[in-house]
Amino acid sequence: MLDERVDVLVIGTGLCGLAIAVTAARRGLQVRCVSNERPGASLANFGQLHSGAVYAPVLPAVARACWQHHDRWRALIEPAQVGDSYGLALFHAIDALDRYHDAWTRIGIDAVEVDPRTAGPFPPPAAAFRIPDRSVNLPALHARLLDLARASGVPPARRLDVTLRRDPTSTLVWPGQSTQRAHVVVLATGADTPLLLSRAGIRHTLGVRRIAWGRFIGVDAKSLTYWLDGDLLAISPDVAGIRIGLPAVEGRYDTTEAEHDRLRAALDRRGIRPGDGDLDLLWGTVCEPTNPHANPSSTVIDLRDPPPGWTPTANLVVALPGKWSTAWHCADQVVDAIV
Repeated sequence: MLDERVDVLVIGTGLCGLAIAVTAARRGLQVRCVSNERPGASLANFGQLHSGAVYAPVLPAVARACWQHHDRWRALIEPAQVGDSYGLALFHAIDALDRYHDAWTRIGIDAVEVDPRTAGPFPPPAAAFRIPDRSVNLPALHARLLDLARASGVPPARRLDVTLRRDPTSTLVWPGQSTQRAHVVVLATGADTPLLLSRAGIRHTLGVRRIAWGRFIGVDAKSLTYWLDGDLLAISPDVAGIRIGLPAVEGRYDTTEAEHDRLRAALDRRGIRPGDGDLDLLWGTVCEPTNPHANPSSTVIDLRDPPPGWTPTANLVVALPGKWSTAWHCADQVVDAIV
C-alpha cells in the first residue's frame, strides 16, 4: 500500500540532506526522509566550519556562501566545537598577505591581525590573523541537526537500502523499495550520487575523486590553523589529537605512501615529528561537477528542466554542497527550486 503523498522526499540524511529537510519544513512543505543510515563522506572529513577566509581570493563564490550562512550554524556548533572558537591564518612571507586581506575586505570576513609570536606552538610566522573558523566534531553536529529536524516537524528518517529507480514512461523516480510518494524527490547522497544516478539510467555530469588527509593521535592543538602560503598545510584539533591536510598537487593526490611522506615532511617543518605508526593516512571521497564553469559553492540540478548532459526526470532534484559549510546555501537553492 502506498503512503500518503508528501511534498518533498529527501534521500540522504547527512548534513546537507537534513539542512534541506529543515529548510523545506520551515517553508511549510510536508517532508519525509529516507536513508541507509550509513555515515557519509561529510561525517568522516576534517570537520572545519569555514568562514570563507581560506577560499576568499581563490574561490570567491565558495567564500561568500560560507560567510553568508556562517551564523546559521552557530547554535548547532557550540556543543560540537573542538578547540578554540576561532581559527588562525598564518603567512610565512608577507607577499601573499595583500591578496588575502583585500579579498577578506571585499567579502566582509572578520579577520583580525594578531602578534605572530602568540599564534600557536609553531615557529612564528611572518604574519598571523585570527579568523572565525573552528573545528567541529561532526558526529556531534549531526546529532544536533537531527534534533533540529525533529523540532522543525520532520519525522525520523525511514531506513532502507537506497536505490534509485526511474520509470521510462512517466520518467518519475522513487527510492527503490520505498512506498512513500512525493511531488519532488531530492537526492542528497554526497559521494554516492553518481553511482545511484548511473544505476537508475540517468545521465549526469558529476565525478568523484579521492582526497588524502592524516590523523595524528597524542598531539594537542587548540586552534584550527591554516598556512596560506608555502605548502598550505591545515591542522585541525581533534577529540584525541589533530587532523592534518595538504592540498593536492596539480589537482591529484599520489599513493598512500607518498601522501604519508608529504604530511610527515610538512609536520617536520613545524617542529612536529611523528614516530613510526603515530601518523595515520586516510582517504575520503568527494563528488563534484565535471563542468569547470559550475559554481563550486553549491550544485543544484533540477531534472524537471535539466541542463545539457542530464536525463530529464519528472520529479528529481540533485543537491550537492560545495563544502558542508555551504549546506544551508544549498538547501535554500533546493527549496527555492521546489516552491
